[in-house]
Amino acid sequence: MGIAGFFRNLVGGRSANQIEPTPTAPAARAQAAAPAEAPGAPAAMPKREEVLDARGRLAGYRFSRGAALAGMPGDGSYLGALAAANLKAFADRRLTIISASLSECLSEGFAALVGPRTVFELSAWLSGSEAALERIRQAGAGIAFPVAAVGTVPLLAGDIAVIDFSAYDFASFERAAKALKAQFPGVILAAENVATWSERRLCQALGIEYALGGFLATADTEDTSDKLNQSRLVLIEMLNLLRAEADAAAVAEVAKRDPGVAVQVLAMANSPVLGLASPIVGIDQAIMVLGRETLYRWLAVAVFRAGSGDHDEALLEVALARARFLELIGQLGLSKKEADELFLVGLLSFAEALLGQPMEHLAKRIHLPQPVEDVLVRSEGRYARYLRLAMVTERGDGARARELAEAVGIEAETLDAYRGVAQLWAEEALRQNRS
Repeated sequence: MGIAGFFRNLVGGRSANQIEPTPTAPAARAQAAAPAEAPGAPAAMPKREEVLDARGRLAGYRFSRGAALAGMPGDGSYLGALAAANLKAFADRRLTIISASLSECLSEGFAALVGPRTVFELSAWLSGSEAALERIRQAGAGIAFPVAAVGTVPLLAGDIAVIDFSAYDFASFERAAKALKAQFPGVILAAENVATWSERRLCQALGIEYALGGFLATADTEDTSDKLNQSRLVLIEMLNLLRAEADAAAVAEVAKRDPGVAVQVLAMANSPVLGLASPIVGIDQAIMVLGRETLYRWLAVAVFRAGSGDHDEALLEVALARARFLELIGQLGLSKKEADELFLVGLLSFAEALLGQPMEHLAKRIHLPQPVEDVLVRSEGRYARYLRLAMVTERGDGARARELAEAVGIEAETLDAYRGVAQLWAEEALRQNRS
């Protein structure tokens, strides 16, 4: 099941990308915690958008020009910020769509962004620029264009045509997509600005390979399945018991109601990470060995995974990346307990989308620390600025990011590097759990 690797990454082990807080003065502490990938103060903060494939898996991201960091010039900084985010290495693992102008793709810096899965999405096409396209292809990158340019651009099989869903009603979108597939059978279609799961399902039905938009973080109002299944109810009850300081025997009794949950708790306790001399066979003993803090964090993640499909798995990766980002920036000036609670804030900020219920209803079933409930239910309290900071960093809103970062004592220029470290951590944690 790969539970040892996931457990090590989630709570016990320290990878090369993990950042350790140090009990030193604030300035020294912030310097010690800076990720190795931290760029030299880039002036731009790229926007990241999730790209889901036809099966609902997280295929990669589209990177586009975000707002310049407040007080810093934006001109000429975009490609530098992308290079600082190490997109070439990212493209070794995932689809990496980079929105850029043709002139930017002809600059000296563009080659530093090209990896095996890099695709340049060109915003405009100039007649007579075929040599420029050939240069991009020879560098090993793919090509994407807006649908408006299709027919005038010499696209090849495997290139991507991007269609804006928001520019059509359902019927006209269906006609446009079918016409494109018939006219250019080798070209891959990607739909952007997909806002709801209904729109996503239409894309799937039409054979559109990729979808981009805000739908992933929204509740699927047409999904009538019981999201709070037996496993999730067991996990939530265990969370509540731990928060209420119940003894290990009481928590173990609840775990035994679901064999899958019980097996995974035992697997964690017997993980080589803990190095126990003899195996543990009792659930209550396993809970005592793991400790309440470790078990609580695992349960919070497991609520997402219970009975999950590709959709939930994609959402879990996004949630883990946000959770880890919040934990990392929390380590710069907060206590370990507060950084741990920020991890929980990031993870549960997607719970409404996953479970299809308002957060205020979920909070009644999950006993949360008061500061965590304050931000998730009422968007207030001492963690509210941190959650907003994570969200504007994901959107590439540099001006707002600087404002919020300075309010909590963080250098805005390091935010995208922390985001990259958190993304890699989330990918590794899930990959090891699949192996």
